[in-house]
Amino acid sequence: MAEEGKINKFNLEEGVAVLEEVDGTEIKFSIEDELEIEGNQYFILVREDELDLGEGYALKLTTDDSGTEVLLPIDNEEELAKVQNEIERLYQ
Repeated sequence: MAEEGKINKFNLEEGVAVLEEVDGTEIKFSIEDELEIEGNQYFILVREDELDLGEGYALKLTTDDSGTEVLLPIDNEEELAKVQNEIERLYQ
């Protein structure tokens, strides 16, 4: 099972990601955008069943302890502010 909040099933070429909840439920996301800020990669994901709402989640591409690439929520407020500022700049 995946750790809560960690997305380890994604295909950047196809633009899809799947979050596996603790109970095994899978939630599908569309990868809407990719950003690079200060050498880090971030992805903006929108739940496939909420595409029309215009709300997304910013996740950071990182490597877990086993060497697998995973997408994780941004838990640092300063880092999240940088991502939000970049998104606003791009979509003005």
